Amino acid sequence: MSESIEDAIRKSNELADKMQLLIVDKQCPTGDRNTPLMGLWSIAFELHRAILCLSHNKFFGAAQALVRPLVEAVIRSHIVIMGSDEDLKKLQADKYRTNFTTVGKEIDGAFGTGKLFETFLEDAREFLHSFTHSGKMQLVRRFSGSDLTPNYSPNEIITTIRVSTSAVFIVNNLVTKHFSFEEEWKRSNDLFVEWGQVQENK
Repeated sequence: MSESIEDAIRKSNELADKMQLLIVDKQCPTGDRNTPLMGLWSIAFELHRAILCLSHNKFFGAAQALVRPLVEAVIRSHIVIMGSDEDLKKLQADKYRTNFTTVGKEIDGAFGTGKLFETFLEDAREFLHSFTHSGKMQLVRRFSGSDLTPNYSPNEIITTIRVSTSAVFIVNNLVTKHFSFEEEWKRSNDLFVEWGQVQENK
């Protein structure tokens, strides 16, 4: 992978800036589902920026640990829209617990996303848990040979940045579509495609 970590951070920040601007000045309807949706949109972007900031400052373990809560924000933003009244009550009471083995398929079925969420969560579930909960995948990267020196490869960090960027796009895409901001929805998709094409050319 020829792209540098700093290039990946810069391009991701630029994309996030443009996507956020599509929403920040809009009057989004409030309500039992819309208000938490916007809260999740906000926290998703903050977690994404934190991952970029930590990566820039070479706190790679901490950056990896934040991917799971970011993915959780993406999942919950979908649950807020598609979930039952009982799911909504659990979210409001902070009692909702994500079942990573089933929720991907449920989201795909509700939003017509093929097997996007099911496949991603199936492939990433163990990584997400291990990195967040200081498991083996974090611990083995705290050593360079026998030295207690963090050892995260550039490829791993850039992959993390790309996953994080894709996550905030998904939430932005969901919000613009949910509120029928069609122009902003199209622009958000165009920006993401442009960013993706840049990655493919690396």
